[in-house]
Amino acid sequence: MKPVIIIPCFNHGDAFAPVADKLTEFKTPVIVVDDGSASQQSKKIKNICSAHNFIYIKNKTNGGKGAAMITGFQYALKQGFSHALQIDADGQHDIRDIPLFLKIAFSHPNDLIIGNPVYDESAPRARLAGRKITNFWVMVETFNKHMPDTMCGFRVYPLKAVEPILETIKFKRMGFDIEIIVKAYRNKIKIIPVPTKVIYPENGVSHFHAIKDNFYISLLHAYLCCLIPAWLTRRMFSHDKNK
Repeated sequence: MKPVIIIPCFNHGDAFAPVADKLTEFKTPVIVVDDGSASQQSKKIKNICSAHNFIYIKNKTNGGKGAAMITGFQYALKQGFSHALQIDADGQHDIRDIPLFLKIAFSHPNDLIIGNPVYDESAPRARLAGRKITNFWVMVETFNKHMPDTMCGFRVYPLKAVEPILETIKFKRMGFDIEIIVKAYRNKIKIIPVPTKVIYPENGVSHFHAIKDNFYISLLHAYLCCLIPAWLTRRMFSHDKNK
């Protein structure tokens, strides 16, 4: 097992600095994908990476979290990494849980490990309500009422297993975390949820736009629902072949 940490970063130069300081103690290689940040922010992010010996990659234009992660995945695969631990740049996730996530991934190398968020009082009620709606639709899209929160961006991917899925990703912004989990499940990748604390830092930088992004996520769920007949057909033929 050869893990790497991948961090998508868009105009998070200030918020990322304390996160980077904490990451150095884990001795795990780090790839930071700057997703078309403004020039001053890019300079800050690049300087942080240089100071911590992180790998810095920049997308020329802002393509969204999914575009940044796919760039990171492709680079990691070329470098021979086996697993990618995804974590946000803004300090939402509990970095202290990284060893736990990697330990579970080491014991289950073919499975996808995903954070099952435990929120505190900092979580906005509107965001929690939106997550409940998404969780309902994911249950419909997978026929699995036990699916974890698919919007949590703290997870460990088995790179070879998810590689074929990357070229099928259509929603590369706020919908990426949801789409790749649903498609991973439909491709028979086992998903293991791990409880982890998630906070919304005071004065945190958020790129979530309530109207635009909720509409975008609604389109994603419509798209995933439209794929259900093809998925069920493929599953039925797969089941018949295994008899």
